[in-house]
Amino acid sequence: MTVKAKKQRTVKQKAFTVATSLSLLVASMQPALAAIEIDETDFGPSYGTMVADATVGKPLQLVGAVAGTALYLVSLPFSLIGGNADQAQQKLFVEPWGAMGRCLGCSVAEDNYYKSQANDNNLVRIVVDQPSEILINTNDYVIVNP
Repeated sequence: MTVKAKKQRTVKQKAFTVATSLSLLVASMQPALAAIEIDETDFGPSYGTMVADATVGKPLQLVGAVAGTALYLVSLPFSLIGGNADQAQQKLFVEPWGAMGRCLGCSVAEDNYYKSQANDNNLVRIVVDQPSEILINTNDYVIVNP
């Protein structure tokens, strides 16, 4: 009877060891999977996502933005009393209308990527170490001493 109990205990310990090892293996792979570079040839919205966004997404965003604006105007007196009118404006007015400016079918990450690639004559881009870069807006006063 004691031999059987010892055998069961060792099987449980082995199963626990295997499960723990697999968990640590999966947890250690996460940073490696997160460091995948963007493949620009297959990046961006597909035909299906553009059609879905044009027919369903953008009209719903428009309804949400109009409803948010109406809610902001209705809640404005209470927001002023509560001292959080800026936060209410940001969440109910600015963000919904800002989402309308996102490219058709793009996720937030794709839209940010495309907007970062836009050509701006007032912006100087210095690539330091791929993919790190320094952006200097020439509308600001920048003094560089050699």
